[in-house]
Amino acid sequence: MQKHAQKPPSKICSVSRALGFQGSIVIRLKYLSGIVFLFIVMISTSVSSQPNEESVLNEMRLLKQQYKLPSLSLAINIDNKSVFAGAIGYADLDERKKATVDTQYSVGSLAKPMTGIALAKLVDLKKISLDSLVSQYIKLPDYTDSFTVRELASHIAGIPHDTPERDEAEFVNTKDHKSPLDAFYVFSSHPLLFNPGTEYKYSSNGYILLSGIIEQAAAMNYVDFLQSSLWSKFGMESTELDTSFAGVKHEATYYSDYNTDGKYVLSTKTRDRSFLFGGGGFISTPTDLTNMAQATYSDNYLSREAKQEIYTPTKLRNGEVNSDKYSLGWRVGTIKFSDDDKQTWTVLHHGGVTDKASTAYLFVIPECKASIAFATNYIPNKFWRMRPKMAEILKSYINVTECKKS
Repeated sequence: MQKHAQKPPSKICSVSRALGFQGSIVIRLKYLSGIVFLFIVMISTSVSSQPNEESVLNEMRLLKQQYKLPSLSLAINIDNKSVFAGAIGYADLDERKKATVDTQYSVGSLAKPMTGIALAKLVDLKKISLDSLVSQYIKLPDYTDSFTVRELASHIAGIPHDTPERDEAEFVNTKDHKSPLDAFYVFSSHPLLFNPGTEYKYSSNGYILLSGIIEQAAAMNYVDFLQSSLWSKFGMESTELDTSFAGVKHEATYYSDYNTDGKYVLSTKTRDRSFLFGGGGFISTPTDLTNMAQATYSDNYLSREAKQEIYTPTKLRNGEVNSDKYSLGWRVGTIKFSDDDKQTWTVLHHGGVTDKASTAYLFVIPECKASIAFATNYIPNKFWRMRPKMAEILKSYINVTECKKS
């Protein structure tokens, strides 16, 4: 499939974990061969006054310069209102097309929080039970009778992540996929990596299977269900499945490298990511992503019980919390707003990386009704170091006295 000179690359590597510790946001980021990087962002002891737009733009300019980004788009949502949306740099360098808040980016594994929210909605509708075996909804592959929906959603089912069929689907036999059921071939011939419920292993292929469960339980096409139950509810007008005809007007051009002579290298033109569905198959904008975050704390979208499922990391069968503190499509952590603060607040977050093309990140403090997201059309060296800065920027918008425990 030929898609306008920029189709995003493969192997979504979505990495990060936020944990609160002694007045800091501690973010552990796993990337490249399981190496764990640890960064700490200190939070000041006073409540900051809300910054003006120019101060956030200045922070964006510094990030763009430091990480040599072609473009950077960022959005902030507080109490169900967009309080900042801005974009700098170029969506397409050759055409000198400037990035705008409407510029769409491949957001990689940020499809997983979307899928987690959709799953929670089906739980509320009593169409899915998290602790039912997957075989109650889909009977293929044969191993679907060995793990639950909850275990699948939290990456402890054992479905392999890297399979050769994925590369072939993305770069060789490219086509637009209409149903996740049609994409099971990228993992269905491979055995489980371990006994379900005994380990944690991140798997985008597992989320293709989860997308199929959602389609079956909802009795409608998976993407149509997301459109009707989530995207349309929260004004996500720029979010769509990454097919050959998506993003024709607004999708950014992607760059795979930055040479020493200061020139960017275009990413591959021929690629399909629609087969990933809830594992990483969407394009979106930071504004849409922060709009979506409202679903995690809205008073009238999910029940309190369903929200608690999102806020609570899944336990292994031995009773231990999984190593990545993963729940239904989200990584979960806590923060404190000051060193002497006795109160901790829940953090939900997720990253998305489309290999040699783009990276995006969403950080949410649902009890403060606050979220921030960014996206860019290039993956800079040590890109994960951009993520703690998002927490710092978001904190400056929050009056902690207005946060409420769920």
